[in-house]
Amino acid sequence: MRKNTAILLACLMLALSGSGQASAHATEKHGKPKRANAQMKKLHDMMPMFSVATAKLEAALDKGDAAAVETEAGRILTALPDLKKSRPHKNLKQRAKFVALAQQQEEAVVAVRDLAKQGDFSGAKAAFKRVEETCAECHAKFRD
Repeated sequence: MRKNTAILLACLMLALSGSGQASAHATEKHGKPKRANAQMKKLHDMMPMFSVATAKLEAALDKGDAAAVETEAGRILTALPDLKKSRPHKNLKQRAKFVALAQQQEEAVVAVRDLAKQGDFSGAKAAFKRVEETCAECHAKFRD
């Protein structure tokens, strides 16, 4: 069920970001300077990748495929430094919490990768639950 939800979310986010232009609501544009628009576009471009990589990570865990776990975890880990530099959509004054959640996500993904590499897929699946929980917490607090 989670795989289907993640895939649906990824498709929805890709459809919504189809123009490549970040928008606040419907056709209304963000009223931010060009630098902020570029940063927001980067954030919008990251989220579908996180969603797809997370869905593939879960599938790899279900299959017991340590190599695929490492590949998908690597995709997520490569993008997390940019996420830490980003600004959220809302609750901007709580950016420290946003960065802390990105750090928490990094730690959870590293745990998934390392446990799978050791062959501990039940432990890796438990760590993956923390990945999902961190995504949900961040979206609930910082996303439009």
